[in-house]
Amino acid sequence: MIQGNTDGIRKSILERIENLYDISIDKYSIFTYELVDEMNKITSIIKREISVAIDRKGKILSVIVGDSRSAQMPFIEDRGKRLSGIRVIHTHPSGNPKLSSLDISALLDMKLDAVVSIGVKENTGDVKVNIGLCDVYDKTLICSEFKNLSIKKSMDFQFRDKIEYVDKIISEIEVCEEGVERAILVSTDSEESLEELQGLAEACRVLPVYKVFQKKNRIDSAYYTGQGKAQELAYLRQIKNANLVVFDDELSGSQVRNLEERIGCKVIDRTTLILEIFAKRAKSKQAKLQVELAILRHRLSRLRGFGADLDKIKGGVGVKGGIGSRGAGEKKLETDRRYIEKRIQDIKEELLRVVSNRAVQRENRNNGNISKVALVGYTNAGKSTLRNKLCEISSCNSNLKNGVFEADMLFATLDTTVRAISLEDNRKIALSDTVGFISKLPHELVEAFKSTLEEVIEADVLLHVVDASSNEALEQIKAVNDVLEELNVLNKNIIIILNKIDKASEANLEVLRNLLKDENIVEVSAATGENLNLLLKTIGQEIPLKLIQKEFIIPYNQQAMVSMLHETCNIVKEDYREEGAYIKAQVYEEIYERCKKFEV
Repeated sequence: MIQGNTDGIRKSILERIENLYDISIDKYSIFTYELVDEMNKITSIIKREISVAIDRKGKILSVIVGDSRSAQMPFIEDRGKRLSGIRVIHTHPSGNPKLSSLDISALLDMKLDAVVSIGVKENTGDVKVNIGLCDVYDKTLICSEFKNLSIKKSMDFQFRDKIEYVDKIISEIEVCEEGVERAILVSTDSEESLEELQGLAEACRVLPVYKVFQKKNRIDSAYYTGQGKAQELAYLRQIKNANLVVFDDELSGSQVRNLEERIGCKVIDRTTLILEIFAKRAKSKQAKLQVELAILRHRLSRLRGFGADLDKIKGGVGVKGGIGSRGAGEKKLETDRRYIEKRIQDIKEELLRVVSNRAVQRENRNNGNISKVALVGYTNAGKSTLRNKLCEISSCNSNLKNGVFEADMLFATLDTTVRAISLEDNRKIALSDTVGFISKLPHELVEAFKSTLEEVIEADVLLHVVDASSNEALEQIKAVNDVLEELNVLNKNIIIILNKIDKASEANLEVLRNLLKDENIVEVSAATGENLNLLLKTIGQEIPLKLIQKEFIIPYNQQAMVSMLHETCNIVKEDYREEGAYIKAQVYEEIYERCKKFEV
């Protein structure tokens, strides 16, 4: 019985197609000349693809007629960790024997013994054949393709030896370790952006198994990359044994659904990946609340997108709340929306309390007239390492020399930390380390982390840390400046720190020097400690002087006052006299008011 699309085919041709069942094939040959010749001639007449399925005994089990591009595959029972015992021979009316992504997907998904494509030509002697076989590499089922073979070479092809070998070892193929996500990464932006996406995936403990870069001027509204590329990704997912596809740009809800249906696995975008990293890394209560807020806002925007379709359905007769205004699906949608909106409101209220506590802490620092300095920069530029080194060499208190987490990964720091350090003139500053910025940073995160970034807004001086060893340093500087502009802080005193000069090439440094010649720049290496004292000196020059010089004689029974002056002021001269301790110091106004009665 002929399967598939037989509409419009003459009866005489249908009889020839039916007669294909009668052709006898040697079990050790992949096909016979008679079969190829007849399939070639019929395809040339009907301009449609013909597919036959053959078992290992050489019996033709099915004949299927398709269209000019493809024919459906026969139903083949899954034999578990064994090949199916079926090989599929089919024609390509275009004349090109190259196996399509659909061919390879079918080979691997159905564990076929072989898939053979015949490039149809008028003269059978000119016909070329491609043969695809299952193979095993690194305990993964892959396709091994033999290209542009003549019919004679194809018939001499020892395919039985190969399928028996694969049949023996296919049982050793292990499913991916449970819980490990193996991802294909896709970008239409740039190779550099694709590399950064790989860093984000690794930071999220996702194993990148393949990267796809497609330069595209126009984004496909349904599949983002286009339907053809989506089908290619489906093939890649199978041969790479991937269970996740990550796109480098934000996808709409409909694009995610279409891609998941076409590719056959979970699909996420860059925004979702970044949110996932933040969710895993958040440690403090404030960071956890901010991440949850960003995730819920991201989900809510998509729910609203889905709800737009429902809004067109309800109230069709113009009666608000009338018949048909609420179906079961919409009820679920509205329930989800109300829950998310309520949770967002709860988080905002809880964040207000947390932010209020931080405001009190900032106010205490302000009362002490301590200048505030904030580290900002692209993620993984070395901010945490630099902060730890500065605390190590100039901490006001040995108990505060414990460092924050530092690692060569994206978004190692999420929680803002503030430490007091001393400058060369003994003035104290509050140094804060902030979350790293990144290109295409989700707007939800900028909004959610504004309370954390208040340290940036309140700072007297910003230290913009740049990874001078990166080839994308210029783009990273622009990405950071975009966020600083959104926070309206570009008018502050900014010191640009070219970090990692121990790794940077002279060419890279020269380009950055020329670009930033009008800026206040300091070249350092946080890893080796090079030029860190110069950085502290530069910070001191940029911080507004809030000290006044005064002289005091503190009675010996007021030694607590002496200790306070040592801790909070710059001591210029100290002497022990009969009436008490003489101290000449640069003091803050508030400290002066407390010591005024002891002034000389």
